Amino acid sequence: MKDHLPSSLDEQLANLPRDITPARNLWPGIVRGIDRGIVRGPHRSRPLAFAAAAAVAAACVASALTWAVLHGLPNPAPAPVMAARASGYGDLHDASYVTARDSLEHTFHERLALLDPGTRAQIESSLAVIRKAHEDIRKALAGAPASPVLEQLWESTWHDELDLYERVVQSTQPNMTRT
Repeated sequence: MKDHLPSSLDEQLANLPRDITPARNLWPGIVRGIDRGIVRGPHRSRPLAFAAAAAVAAACVASALTWAVLHGLPNPAPAPVMAARASGYGDLHDASYVTARDSLEHTFHERLALLDPGTRAQIESSLAVIRKAHEDIRKALAGAPASPVLEQLWESTWHDELDLYERVVQSTQPNMTRT
């Protein structure tokens, strides 16, 4: 009696045919897919759209927390350190920071002009939301300078704005190097 043991994987692979002819010619479909990719171009707006959506979401959260702080939560007792820091909630005056920020903002505006109008409008809308949230929080800090929540939100809106600038600059970098 001969046992019918399953053959090894190597034996099974050796028994497979070497060439398989497809039921139909696949190349026309492949060429159409490539052509569609060239006509529509690569999908570069997705990271920017995601960045814009994230910026809007962050600004909405900041606004909601500001409202909660102003309308429902008691403010902690003012601390001398917090009060001293609160007096500087206007524009930042550090020369190196201002220079770096101006340079980034200038590059942001140059690169923003390279984007398609729909993406550019989304980013400009997100930037307006971030700036409005920042201004609302700054005004709230004037009334509650010792609020650590407002201070954190205020700093967060600065970061959101700079992150948006940086994402646009980084996302358009490949466009700048291609000729």
